[in-house]
Amino acid sequence: MNYPIFVDSLPKSGTHLLARALTMLPGIAHSGTHLERRSIARFVDPDIDYPVEGREDIDIQNDIVWIERLLASIPSGQFLTAHMNYHPKTHAALKSLNYKILVAIRDPRDVVLSWAEFIAKEETHLLYPFFKDTDLDYRITCGIQGVTSEITKTRPQPSIARLVNWHLKWKTQANAFVVLFENLVGEKGGSTRDRQRGVLEDLCKSLGAGCSADTIDSICDSLFGGTYTFNRGVIGRWKESFTDNHKALFKSQAGQLLIDAGYETDFGW
Repeated sequence: MNYPIFVDSLPKSGTHLLARALTMLPGIAHSGTHLERRSIARFVDPDIDYPVEGREDIDIQNDIVWIERLLASIPSGQFLTAHMNYHPKTHAALKSLNYKILVAIRDPRDVVLSWAEFIAKEETHLLYPFFKDTDLDYRITCGIQGVTSEITKTRPQPSIARLVNWHLKWKTQANAFVVLFENLVGEKGGSTRDRQRGVLEDLCKSLGAGCSADTIDSICDSLFGGTYTFNRGVIGRWKESFTDNHKALFKSQAGQLLIDAGYETDFGW
């Protein structure tokens, strides 16, 4: 394989599931790098004051030099993961370094629910102090409509519509190969073996990785679960937790987005 791989997703959209699948493909390995502020810090000039504490967001305009240095350090046949909004400068850097771009996408309603459950338990997250004593109903609402930094006193949480649209630009602008969580998760996550096999076969073809039928079957058998941030990973769990108010709010904020992304055909859900 003569190129490195950039794996992008929204948080709670199947990053670890896709990364695990990639490590099971012949000739592909994880670089051990997740593109975030802490990982690019070692590429910053020593005389520059560069904060690395916490999970601070990268400022692409100011940090692109360091991002490029990190990207250039990943050898062919290895991948790194990221939760990066699309930006032309990042895209240009990836293109110049001959990266293959993969994007993991999940039903945004399940993304909201998974985030709402996760954020109240992850003590290292900047938003944990704000959300740790809130109820699930409130966190789902915030996940849908967003919440400002003036309210959280740390960083904002963008609305789900903004987050998804930022990441979908990787597909429309960068011609990325898109992996749907709902296909990758397999029978244990409420999908089907055929859909799982299909997306793995397509992934192998896209990457030029020679995968036998036995290899695909082995990945299907062992892919589900088993990582620190993995929650339940089941398709459609939002139906168990979304109230009528949540559904109405989601439709007003991101109903058309669901249709455009292929998760619904109308507003009648």
